[in-house]
Amino acid sequence: MNCKNCGAELNEGAIFCGNCGMKVENEQNVYEAPAQDYHQETYSEYQEQGSYVPPVMPEYQAEPAYVPAEKPNTVLWIVLAAVEIFTCCQLTGIVSLIYAILGHVAAEKGDFADAEKKTKTAKTWFWVGLVLGIVFIIAYFVLVAVGVAAGITEEFLYY
Repeated sequence: MNCKNCGAELNEGAIFCGNCGMKVENEQNVYEAPAQDYHQETYSEYQEQGSYVPPVMPEYQAEPAYVPAEKPNTVLWIVLAAVEIFTCCQLTGIVSLIYAILGHVAAEKGDFADAEKKTKTAKTWFWVGLVLGIVFIIAYFVLVAVGVAAGITEEFLYY
């Protein structure tokens, strides 16, 4: 085998020419993909066009985001949260009031989806506070009733 650049004889397995230093290009190193048997009906569409055209992928549309049709009633939950703050559960009432106000602000901006989400959170905090308040009131009356039945009076508690 001879060098294609200078014509000098090359040693078997040489990577570079010993005379000019040019890289040896062996025909043996060229990789040819083995012939494969493709089904004619599958690839006939591409063969007719003469070049590869990728298949068209179907387009899937995402479901549209849920948008409420009307503005949620945020003022009601602002009032109920304020009443809860002054009557039974201050902590949950404050959290409920904050979310109700945030929902009202979002509704005024026209973002009804965010307003509904924040109003729903305000409702949840309101109901949690109301249930906790009722549980504490019932527990208080049960403890007072047990104390009266046991003979504990107010005079005993303060002395």
